[in-house]
Amino acid sequence: MRTENSKFSQALLSQLGYCLLISLLGVLFFANHLNNPFQFDSVAYIVNSPYLKNPETLLTAEFWQKGFLSRGLLIMSLAINTYLDGFRPFGYHIFNLAFHILNALLLFFVLEKSLRRFGMEAVGWGSKRIRSVSFFSAVFFLCHPIQTESVIYIMSRSEVIASTFYLAGFLLFQQLLERSSTSHLQYGLYFLSIFLIALVGFSVKQIVATLPAIMILYYLCSCPERSPALLFLKKRKWAIIGTIAAVASFLFYKLLTDETFLIGPSRPEEMVGRAKYMLSQPNVIIFYYVNKLLFPMNLNIDPDIEVVTSLVSWNFLIPLLCIAFLLLCSLKVFKTRFIFFFLCWFFIILSPSSSIVTLHDLAAEHRIYLASAGIFILFAFGVSQVVCKCGETQPLKISSTLIFFVFVGVLGIMTMKRNAVWQSELSLWQDTYQKSPQKLRPLINLARAHSMEGDSDKAIKYYQESLVKGPGVFVTNYNLGDLYLKKGLVTEAIRHFQLASRIKPEIPESFAKLGEIYLSQKNFKLADSYFKRAVELNPQFAQVFKNLGVVNFYHLNQPKQGLAYFTRSLTLDPDQPEADKIRELLAQSKPG
Repeated sequence: MRTENSKFSQALLSQLGYCLLISLLGVLFFANHLNNPFQFDSVAYIVNSPYLKNPETLLTAEFWQKGFLSRGLLIMSLAINTYLDGFRPFGYHIFNLAFHILNALLLFFVLEKSLRRFGMEAVGWGSKRIRSVSFFSAVFFLCHPIQTESVIYIMSRSEVIASTFYLAGFLLFQQLLERSSTSHLQYGLYFLSIFLIALVGFSVKQIVATLPAIMILYYLCSCPERSPALLFLKKRKWAIIGTIAAVASFLFYKLLTDETFLIGPSRPEEMVGRAKYMLSQPNVIIFYYVNKLLFPMNLNIDPDIEVVTSLVSWNFLIPLLCIAFLLLCSLKVFKTRFIFFFLCWFFIILSPSSSIVTLHDLAAEHRIYLASAGIFILFAFGVSQVVCKCGETQPLKISSTLIFFVFVGVLGIMTMKRNAVWQSELSLWQDTYQKSPQKLRPLINLARAHSMEGDSDKAIKYYQESLVKGPGVFVTNYNLGDLYLKKGLVTEAIRHFQLASRIKPEIPESFAKLGEIYLSQKNFKLADSYFKRAVELNPQFAQVFKNLGVVNFYHLNQPKQGLAYFTRSLTLDPDQPEADKIRELLAQSKPG
């Protein structure tokens, strides 16, 4: 009894030690990003979020009914940050990092249970080796440079938090399978808990929809050879394979030829249609995602990926054959189904963003956040096998441990360097533009970053360059108009604001800017027409109502109309800078 208690205590201390080391490594390799500002579209989704400006809306029944499953928990997490620390980026970064470290810890326990479930003890693996391989895999997941986008880019916390619930639900399922005897009530409680965890996770990101498939596959792959489930599958394998192949072929054909099939057509703003998106994904998975996992250099927030347009393209066929080859080899060549399961882990978890749902970007590094764990465990497993075949001598164990920590150190340094790229909008988009010089978005964002830094000349230069690649972009023309206006180049400003208004006539800001220019030029009738167009599009535009008041009251000899506009402006924004002057004017204009 004492011996068993001693072994349990040693195992617990070992797990606690590994957990502490994982946490320390997480802090060490990611601490240099905690003061980075909001990046990319975090400003729009956080600083300018109506939910975060008015957090009481999160407590309404309408939000919980309509908005909860549309990343409601993500918004709630941002609201907690806002409540605790306002709009300081530090607190948001801490939150992301804490969940990333938690995911590495959960993965450590998931992998340890997986190795035991797959019978690694029966083939000579001791508890120490199982725990070490699980630890190495979790550390790879923790400190790999490709994770920086998910951890540092605040809006990617959806990926991180969803992964927390995903791993927690899977860990609970593993715990259920380990129980020697379970009543129907206990089964029900377990599955209810898993369902609720998955539902909450799904409200953050839809990758959790793949959890049932992973659970079923885990159960089948880890069953004994003579289990009823496997015997049933083996007996009917050709019928099952034939059915799956037929259904998959039909679905693939329909999805490629009919944009409205199943989920409706791609949105107009999508970069490519569904067919091209699906044809491009095997190439993205093998030659971008797997390549970056194995060789994490030249990471890029906006990679330039070639669009595949044909079924007979080598860019489609070769990566597809690679995927099929990997899966078949893992089934036929290797004795353990462990390898097959974690290869499937990678492909299945990646499937929501790499299949029938057409996203704006062909590839994004944050999409493989949780899926990457499948590759990391296989890498650690392979290294462990090689080391063991070389011998079990103490010098070899010491040297292999040292090599591991050197490798982790190299990955950590690469991660810290990648973190530094995110230290400002300018550094981020300079890096992106260097790696994707043919893409339009990095160029536009680089111009915007220079503008934010106060370098209007460079901003104009990059905006003009972007016009050559994409002349019909609203934001380019609008921002150029604004920059030219600030430099006093009014003619150029008018031209670009007019272009912007024609590109997106539903956006009122272009008309408002034109109205302001013509007001300054004393062309009051033209100013009035542009201001009126702006408030037609946005009846809440307080500043434009004030300008309409100025034009009509002082210049067009329509004082009653002007006072009505002033009143409307004051109602919409009672705290505007000129509110007192407007109130005084309204008081003086009252009869008597």
